[in-house]
Amino acid sequence: MAKILLLNPPGDQLYLRDYYCSHVSKARYYWHPYDLLVQSGFLSQEHQVHALDANLLRLSEQETFKRIQQLDIDTIFFLTGAVSWRADFAFIQTLISQKPMTVIATGDILLHRGIEMMNKYPFLDAILLDFTSDALVKYLHGVHGKPIDYLIYRYHHQIIEGRRITDEKEFSLPLARYELFPWKRYRIPHGLRMPFASTLTNFGCPFKCTFCIGSEIPLKLRKIDNVVTELAYLTQRFGIREAWVKDLTFAANRKHAVEFCNAMIASKLNYGWVCLSRVNVVDEELLQLMKSAGCHTIQFGVESGDERILETYAKGIRKEQVVKIFSFCRKLGIRTLAHFMLGLPGETEQSALKTIEFAKAIQPDFASFNIAVPRMGTKFRQEAIDHGWTSAEIDILDNSVAFPVLETPTMPKETLWKLRNHAIRSFHLRPSYLWHRLVSVRTGYELCTLFREGLSLIGSTLKPAKGIPIEPT
Repeated sequence: MAKILLLNPPGDQLYLRDYYCSHVSKARYYWHPYDLLVQSGFLSQEHQVHALDANLLRLSEQETFKRIQQLDIDTIFFLTGAVSWRADFAFIQTLISQKPMTVIATGDILLHRGIEMMNKYPFLDAILLDFTSDALVKYLHGVHGKPIDYLIYRYHHQIIEGRRITDEKEFSLPLARYELFPWKRYRIPHGLRMPFASTLTNFGCPFKCTFCIGSEIPLKLRKIDNVVTELAYLTQRFGIREAWVKDLTFAANRKHAVEFCNAMIASKLNYGWVCLSRVNVVDEELLQLMKSAGCHTIQFGVESGDERILETYAKGIRKEQVVKIFSFCRKLGIRTLAHFMLGLPGETEQSALKTIEFAKAIQPDFASFNIAVPRMGTKFRQEAIDHGWTSAEIDILDNSVAFPVLETPTMPKETLWKLRNHAIRSFHLRPSYLWHRLVSVRTGYELCTLFREGLSLIGSTLKPAKGIPIEPT
């Protein structure tokens, strides 16, 4: 039996590293390190497991070292991401110099640079490529040079890479060990109640947006009874009745989404939940069913108010669809969050301003304006490198609060940064918007969140722009 520590490393900022999309928290929200949470269920079935979210607890490196030294562990499984991986790896390297142990990692940068990182960092024993799999359980049983699906591992002087299955249809998850984590302290900006659960009804995404890493992860569906059993357990054990459904695209499979909603209604668990979806997979009928099942907020990737940019980057939606779905949500009383991406190649100051005006026109309850980032493993990154819009050496990436790393002939970095800040301020500081948000508050927790997150978000636009240094890989 291994003695394992699940570690979310310390950091100088609030780093959200989970589900292969790492970034800095723009305000003061901070959700579960979901990859670690899911694996706590798998690993606890056969091993002794501890967890330490050093980033949430705002521990310094020395404080984290001290806490780990007090634990009797022989294996560490840590979460990393392109937003912080250099500091994360330096921390782990120092840690194991003090006490040797088996080191396993997961995170977005490792999906596409796994073999390279194994060769570069001899202390790294294994990399998990799918946090919904039981690959680590199989690995810890003891292996003899045979491939394990969804895992890269070191065996003597060889590096063994397992398959990344592309036709897996269905999966289940064991009950996660929430009690190992500071579960009452996590918060999402659009939840209505605390505490909340994180869950999945599917994993991966069938759509092919060229700027998104999700397009590289094949879709598979979670068994509905497995989801409902998990949520019922969390209510019974912890009193939780709020959930963030972390699907990259809820209702990517409509039949499955309908089954989930009907199961939630039949269960009478009375959960409220938030999800991320697309305007081309929902309609008024499905939205009504989602509302009846407890969905109170939907995040949609709108990205741009320029049809040309939407077509170029294979978003697969039209502005007229956005207008229609946002109107349906308002009619049904479902809150909306619209995600926008500024600075994709072809963007001009005029098209960015058009996007900002479109954001106001569709009247979302919340809006998130992010800077386009050439993420590892995407077609967009290769295009950006080929055209000289960014450097292949830039591998510290954040789309939330970091200065742009992408510069195109039509959009200088400084202009893009100013547009990002203008978008946030001009959208959120409108008197009509402020009044709407205030009168639509439903809970005391939501009121506190409104002021806390709002002040932090506006404050992020006042910070000086900071470039990301280029370091040799």
